[in-house]
Amino acid sequence: MTLALAACQPYRDEIFNIVNETGENVVVTWNRGDLYASLPPGGSIEKIPPPNRCRVTPLPDDRFTATTETGKRYTYGRPMCQGETWHIRKPLPS
Repeated sequence: MTLALAACQPYRDEIFNIVNETGENVVVTWNRGDLYASLPPGGSIEKIPPPNRCRVTPLPDDRFTATTETGKRYTYGRPMCQGETWHIRKPLPS
C-alpha cells in the first residue's frame, strides 16, 4: 500500500526527503545549527526546495547535520536538491 501511495505522489520528483535509518532519535540541523527536524527511528520529513537551492558548488554552510542521542554525527554536504533522499544511516561494512 505504501509503495502504491508513493508511486502516485504527484510532486515526488520535486521533493527532498530525509529518512532516519539509524535506530535512534536524531536532531537534524541546517546551515549553522538551525533546527530543521527531530526524527524518531524510521521517521522522515520532506520538503519542496526552491529551484535555486541545488547548486553545483554549495555554499560552505549549506549543509545538513544529523546528531543521534548517543552523539553520532552524520553530514549531508550538498544542498537539498529536488528528487533526492538523504538516508541517515550507518555506513555499510566494506
